[in-house]
Amino acid sequence: MARQRGYQRHPRFTKRLEVTFSSGGLSYKGILSNLSANGLFIRTNRGFAPGTTVDIQLMMPGNNISSLKGIVRRTVKTPLAPVKNGMGIELITRDEAYVTFVTTSLQEQGIDTKDLPMSEPVPDFHIISCERCGVKNKVLPEKLSLSPKCGKCGALLIISTP
Repeated sequence: MARQRGYQRHPRFTKRLEVTFSSGGLSYKGILSNLSANGLFIRTNRGFAPGTTVDIQLMMPGNNISSLKGIVRRTVKTPLAPVKNGMGIELITRDEAYVTFVTTSLQEQGIDTKDLPMSEPVPDFHIISCERCGVKNKVLPEKLSLSPKCGKCGALLIISTP
């Protein structure tokens, strides 16, 4: 029985494409390993830290360039050969060329694309540290008025206003 990965919410497919990614004035090249409607994995030895916003230039088939923006969700750096070094990126913005490419590729594999959230924005969260245990909690803006509690210790989170 195949293992289900919890962090993959959308169908993925493998495609090897050249990628240039940059953040904070640093720019590197990598190879796109797999992608979905809302994310991709870039194979590179120069991964950014999780939480970093990254601008991505993707060389599409036919020499078209797709401009994307995403947030690094996980970074893999290891000297072990069988493990793929790189970054898992959740996309914030994607252009029409990327949406068309992903939709076409998934349809070619027989995957239904009508329920894919191609234009669904990534929700904005407020990060609130618990004063009791120090854990950082993600809270949606619409939940701030509902007295959010810490996910670890259950203490009420104190929302400071600037």
